[in-house]
Amino acid sequence: MKVLDALKKRRKNAQGNENSVRDWLPIADIRPRTIKKRDGSCVAVIRVHPLNMSLKSDNEKKRVVAALHEVLNGIKAPLQIFAVGRPIDLDAYLRHLNEKAADEPNQTRKRLLREYSRHVASVAAGGETAERRFYLLLSGEDDAHAIGAAQELMTSLSGAGLTSSLCEGQEIMELLFCFFNPDKAATERTGGPGTLLPPIYQF
Repeated sequence: MKVLDALKKRRKNAQGNENSVRDWLPIADIRPRTIKKRDGSCVAVIRVHPLNMSLKSDNEKKRVVAALHEVLNGIKAPLQIFAVGRPIDLDAYLRHLNEKAADEPNQTRKRLLREYSRHVASVAAGGETAERRFYLLLSGEDDAHAIGAAQELMTSLSGAGLTSSLCEGQEIMELLFCFFNPDKAATERTGGPGTLLPPIYQF
């Protein structure tokens, strides 16, 4: 009985209310272009798009790596690098291929579409479909400082040959959803036509 009473007391927060999952998260709010943390600071999120290094020569690879090393060394704002991998749900794509094959009047194209559809289905069944996204998270004392640091870094990344974009509300929610719900990231999305909507939590 004493153990249960102790556990109940530990579940109380400073205001005497029951703790919930959101009390453990450092996120206070998701703003149009930043994440506001509970300590009052803000975080801007940059998505860095992949670069196919296999198409570059050895000298070009060395230049890209050296340029990126120089960019990272020049960052003054607090920075976190986040890479998230998730499986891809190909059901909608397979339905599109099957519908296209059914409506195709040319028999040769119809046969090719059906063969390709079977190939995609076998790849999906083997669990080989996955994507990896890369993000840079920069902290600032407020929205302006975080976004300013992010825009400066994006300019530097462009000079290094890398394409990047500043994430906004919907993209930020998708990133957080993938981070907190990795097992559901392949089948559920945070919005958009034809997607499954996960619960929306307000902090």
